Amino acid sequence: MPRGYKTVTVTLTTSELTLRGGQKLVSAVESMTADMTLYEGVKFHQILEAVYLQGKKDGARAAFDEIDHGVKAAKQAVPYKNPGRPRKNP
Repeated sequence: MPRGYKTVTVTLTTSELTLRGGQKLVSAVESMTADMTLYEGVKFHQILEAVYLQGKKDGARAAFDEIDHGVKAAKQAVPYKNPGRPRKNP
């Protein structure tokens, strides 16, 4: 069995969708879209679009979490104290 990622292009009614994944993903998509009606194709397109948008949101959330973690680490690395009361010079 060949290893690595494959590319499958799903032709929908209004656009084409290019998926890159393993052999299981490619064969599953090909078997689902082999004899798909127009209604099923539209529903399939809506599902894939929702999954894509959710993945985009999750990726953005992970990026902002990483930025927040870096800022917090930078704040802890800088030793900051309130100046307090000045010392008296004798």
